[in-house]
Amino acid sequence: MVQGWNLIGYSSNNSIDLSNAKFNNGSNEYTWTQALSNNKIQAYLSYYDSSSETASLRKYKYLSTISGMDASAFADNKGYWIWANQSGNLTLPSAGGATSGQTYAWSKLRFMNSSGSEMNITQAGTAGWVENIIYYYDASFRGFKEIPTDDEVLHSWTGNFIWSYKDNITLIRQN
Repeated sequence: MVQGWNLIGYSSNNSIDLSNAKFNNGSNEYTWTQALSNNKIQAYLSYYDSSSETASLRKYKYLSTISGMDASAFADNKGYWIWANQSGNLTLPSAGGATSGQTYAWSKLRFMNSSGSEMNITQAGTAGWVENIIYYYDASFRGFKEIPTDDEVLHSWTGNFIWSYKDNITLIRQN
C-alpha cells in the first residue's frame, strides 16, 4: 500500500477476520491492533454494499475490529478502501494473491453479468458493460494513467481500474 488511500480487492473462499491482518512497513511487522495503536493505518475500511434490490439502500459500509461496525471479516468479491498513514504491505493470511512484478494480458480479461453471459473486454466495451480503457495508479506520478493501447498489459500491484456502466459485472482473469 502507498501512503494515502488504497483500494484492495478480496476474493477468497476463506473468511478472514480483519484482526488477523498484518501490516509491514519494511522495518517492522505489526498485528492489526499494533498497527492501529502505532498510527500506521486507519481503523476502518470502507466497502460498497450493492446487495439490496432497492437502490436507495445500497451504500458504503465499514469493516473494522471495533464493535458496532457493519462487518469484522472480509467478504468474498468485495473491494475495500483503506487509508494508510505510511507505505507498507497489508497481509491477509490464507487469502492468496498475486506476486509483485507479474503481468497479465488485458485481452484475456473476461466479464460476466448476473445472468451468466460472458464477454471479453472488447465485446463488453461494445455492449456498454464497461469502458474498455483500463487505468492504473502510477506512484511516481501520484495519479492515474491509461494503460497504453500498445502495451495492453496489466501489472500486479499497480491498482488497475476499469469503469463499469452496469451493476453486478464480475471480472474474470484467465491464466
